[in-house]
Amino acid sequence: MTRPYYIVQALKFVWESSKKWTILLLITQVLQAVLPLCTLYLIKLIVDSLTAQTDTLDFQIILQYIVLFGVLHLVQAIVKNYQQLISETQQQLVTDYMSTIIIDKVVDIDISYHENAQYHDTFHQVQGQAVYRPVQILKNLSDLLRNGLLLASLAGLLVFLHWGIAFVLIAFGLPIAGVKWYYSKKLFDWEKQRISLEREASYLNEILTEGNYAKEVQIFNLGDPIKEQFVKVRKVLFTEKYGINKQRARSGFIAQSLNILAMTITYGFIAWRTFQGLITIGDLVMYFQAFQRGQSAIQQALTSVVGLYNNRLFLSHLFELLNIESLLKKPKHPTPLPAIIQEGITLEKVDFKYPGTTRNVLKDINLTFKKGQVVALVGENGSGKTSLVKLLCRLYDPEKGAIYWDGISIKDFRLKELRQKISVIYQDFEKYHFSVSDNIRISDWQQPIQEQTIKDATYKAGASTFIEQLPNKFDQQLGRLFMGGAELSGGQWQKIALARAFYKEAEVIILDEPSSAIDPLAEAAIFEHFKKLAKDKILILVTHRLYNLKMADSIVVLQEGSIIEQGNHEELVAEEGLYLKMFEKQVKNN
Repeated sequence: MTRPYYIVQALKFVWESSKKWTILLLITQVLQAVLPLCTLYLIKLIVDSLTAQTDTLDFQIILQYIVLFGVLHLVQAIVKNYQQLISETQQQLVTDYMSTIIIDKVVDIDISYHENAQYHDTFHQVQGQAVYRPVQILKNLSDLLRNGLLLASLAGLLVFLHWGIAFVLIAFGLPIAGVKWYYSKKLFDWEKQRISLEREASYLNEILTEGNYAKEVQIFNLGDPIKEQFVKVRKVLFTEKYGINKQRARSGFIAQSLNILAMTITYGFIAWRTFQGLITIGDLVMYFQAFQRGQSAIQQALTSVVGLYNNRLFLSHLFELLNIESLLKKPKHPTPLPAIIQEGITLEKVDFKYPGTTRNVLKDINLTFKKGQVVALVGENGSGKTSLVKLLCRLYDPEKGAIYWDGISIKDFRLKELRQKISVIYQDFEKYHFSVSDNIRISDWQQPIQEQTIKDATYKAGASTFIEQLPNKFDQQLGRLFMGGAELSGGQWQKIALARAFYKEAEVIILDEPSSAIDPLAEAAIFEHFKKLAKDKILILVTHRLYNLKMADSIVVLQEGSIIEQGNHEELVAEEGLYLKMFEKQVKNN
């Protein structure tokens, strides 16, 4: 994609988000280019009228010029004030619009990108700057239009004095633009090289200021050492950026000195022509102001060009994000997903490794999850249990082999339809600062709220008792982020998360360490509810706690990415393999 395309696409974003306000902004820019010329000419007429050597001087005419001069300034004030309103309104609309575009992309992007450092570097740049860059590009172009029109008019006016004046006006403005252009590119390259360090500083700041870290920061006395690391990183960034800015200031001074020299020579030339009687005093005032405003116009016009270049560079990050292609190929002609699962899910010769790595975390997996079964996945940390779950949800695709849903490859289904049929509760589930009801129905948020289903789900998850004790019951705000919120214990939060699994009408329910913070008696009751729930569904449990797995129809034991044992509790105990060792160890410890 070429960089001029970035500008065109950015302007398209601006137009789509704020058509009316964009038109109004352009109108005000044209008015601001035309009105100063009218006031310049009126000043000339007023001065010439006052200095005219005539006995027929009519003050009524001068008064009319002054009144018209005042009206023009009033119109300029109106345009300037409303331009600020228009500009701020448009900027807010475009910023909100760009935020939704970025959100839509990030929500749908593959999980593999969220686990990629380069992606986070790009997203950090987008989040920090690219949201408002389309507005800046429009502003650059509209400023360029306004100052270009004004400059063309003033240059044309100065040509009547001498063609060289117009040349000097433009030529001596170029060094300033050159300095801005060069250092804009240099700063962009520096920021691109230092994205990771900027993210590190942001992360350290987050640890020191976010509530999630507060307890450990205080208990482990992390404040001083992490602050020291934060200051060290920020000092590196400050020193390097200061060095670039210092060079820019020195070069800018030299360029500005040339501009001042041009102004001095030009003013001397205009004064000399007036002294010779070749132009009037009114012409002198007009040309003085025309050259002064011309200098300002060319600097602003060239600044707009440099700004356009600078914003185009930063937009490359935005389009780098928006142009990320999914590694999960979408079917050209999707197969409708069966309304109700009939047989089950089958994995055939599945191998998998994470993108950018070389080690297979799953090797030659052949496994069937039958409808109506409770299947437990067990094994030590790193054995591949959670990776297997990610494949079932099609967060990743296998390197080799295939996964079938009622005999049809899951790659043939629409992703959203497939995931609508699956409910997953992870061990590291999120605690949303919403109401109790919203925290539960978040597993099926797009569907209308079912209040009775929410109550049934909380009962099955063992959460009803403590919810009824909350001040606002199901309407109670959870978490301390907002006013009036109530914090829950780890076990209570986990029961809320489990209620999500009961709430969603899914064909496949996957529970990844669903009860690690719940006491064994409550866990046994919850598992009984899941056993009943699994009669017409597939229930998959990923757990380290084995003493409640007698209720599982099948237990799959994983080790280093391979299936080494499979059967029910009694069968695996009889085999006297890894499962028995794990089970006996837990029984002994309990």
